[in-house]
Amino acid sequence: MTVLARLGLSVPVIQAPMAGVSTPEMAAAVSNAGGLGSIAVGATDADGARAMAAATRARTDRPFNVNLFAHAPARADPRREAGWLAALAPTFAAFGAEAPVALGEIYRSFVEDDAMLAALLEAPPAVVGFHFGLPGADRIRALKDAGCVLLATATCLSEAEAAREAGIDAVVAQGWEAGGHRGVFDPAAPDDRLGTMALTRLLAARAGLPVIAAGGIMDGRGVRAALDLGAVAAQLGTAFVACPESAADAAYKAALLDGDGRTAMTDAPSRAARRGA
Repeated sequence: MTVLARLGLSVPVIQAPMAGVSTPEMAAAVSNAGGLGSIAVGATDADGARAMAAATRARTDRPFNVNLFAHAPARADPRREAGWLAALAPTFAAFGAEAPVALGEIYRSFVEDDAMLAALLEAPPAVVGFHFGLPGADRIRALKDAGCVLLATATCLSEAEAAREAGIDAVVAQGWEAGGHRGVFDPAAPDDRLGTMALTRLLAARAGLPVIAAGGIMDGRGVRAALDLGAVAAQLGTAFVACPESAADAAYKAALLDGDGRTAMTDAPSRAARRGA
């Protein structure tokens, strides 16, 4: 049985998780329309994840995706952190703000978040997705035993192969055109920066997993192109940002709809780059 059939999807479209922008209302609307809606819980804690999942379930009885960050956990480096704090102190002062006295990790990785795992297992979602890496085998097995379909983002063949070997059910092929942070496993590793269509074709041919194309796909023709290259579905993010259910503010939505066709790139080596600029 294919992933789409297992989930009962009638439309080969997945709404990208988009932490800070997506909402339970958005996820439910997409799922109710026959696609797969997503909520992003990587930027919240276990209680926040419970609340978001409950709010989504209150609006749909269809499957939806709960997306997690699985990055390598941060490790303290007091000397380096002190250097950053000293360097940034004048900037804080220029804005009349008080600089922090210490740095902390913003997002806790699912790799070591036992409370998040427990929250997921209390009421297992139909789909769980991983971004920035993969959790350990014990967590993957627990979620699979609970009946969850597992997705993982990959930006190259080696990441997709790692996902297959870990027991992931389908891989999200996230190309260089992706508007948000791409889900690279190791930010220090060489990056071929493959475009979405090239990556989709490569993974469809060689990864040994169903492929979901992601990055720069904005309409039905883009979805069709991805399917023609072997993808089973396409994941769209920016295309949903201006929807009424989006948490983006009105000014951002207006800027997105002004028709200039540019997308801000937020990968570490290209924060200042703008496609089409």
